[in-house]
Amino acid sequence: MRGMRASAWLAAGLTLSTAASISAARPDASDKTVFVGVTDANGKPVRDLTADYFRLREDGTDREITSVKPSDQTLQIVLLVDTTAAAMELTQDMRTAVKSLVHYVHQAQPSAEIELMEFGQAAIPNTPFTRDDDALGKAMDKMVGKPDAASVLTEAIIRASGDLAKRPSGRRIILSFNTEPSDEQSREQPKKLTEAMRASVSQLWCVSLQRGSLKNPKRDIVLDTLTRNTGGARDFIYDQAAIEGALKKAADGFLYQYEVTYKRPDKRRPTQVQIGTLAEGVKLHASGFAPE
Repeated sequence: MRGMRASAWLAAGLTLSTAASISAARPDASDKTVFVGVTDANGKPVRDLTADYFRLREDGTDREITSVKPSDQTLQIVLLVDTTAAAMELTQDMRTAVKSLVHYVHQAQPSAEIELMEFGQAAIPNTPFTRDDDALGKAMDKMVGKPDAASVLTEAIIRASGDLAKRPSGRRIILSFNTEPSDEQSREQPKKLTEAMRASVSQLWCVSLQRGSLKNPKRDIVLDTLTRNTGGARDFIYDQAAIEGALKKAADGFLYQYEVTYKRPDKRRPTQVQIGTLAEGVKLHASGFAPE
């Protein structure tokens, strides 16, 4: 492991604690699995890596990787859509972007199951998890920014995490779109969001349309930290015409994932997992926290 560059490691940096996306890859209780997306310099998935390219540590201790394979588990996604007053004039752009994203996801992963949820004034699921593009499109056509509606984005993240925690597949994603600035009315503490993400073992990806000065520095810190700690990313855009492209860019980070399975010789659950690669010019997307 001494030959690894420090920059090749994906680690949590942190004060918030989350959990890695996991799946029981084998009956052996000592085997643990993390889901890892790998993208190139253009943000596109890298599909041809083998176990020889990966290295893994838990709390600084090297672990034996037993297998690496493209994940065949069903991708579970909750799309969080801004329906606050600030998003009223974006309604058509959001509808077009979300419908295009759904089609994009299902082209790459036909089995992916998607739930739409809005977070203007209340966190409300608009669909169950479904593979039906038409049903998702019809639900999106009914979503619109509401006059005087404030944001409850962090509340929506907690609810989405709860919905994902009930899904049988370990490949779990929350992808949100929000406008900035917005009046965030959620009162959840960072610890509660962290524990929700721990329970659902999800990745969080956020796209934020920046149209003015941030009003919610505390929420901003939480979103930045949670996306980083769970293996996602936060992307700021400055033009509503860029919504569709930004959502698809985020999707490229999780549509193709590897299942990296490794041995944990003891029963104690470590705090942190670090995943590294010997591949040059790539970026890893995986949680920095150890699975159960």
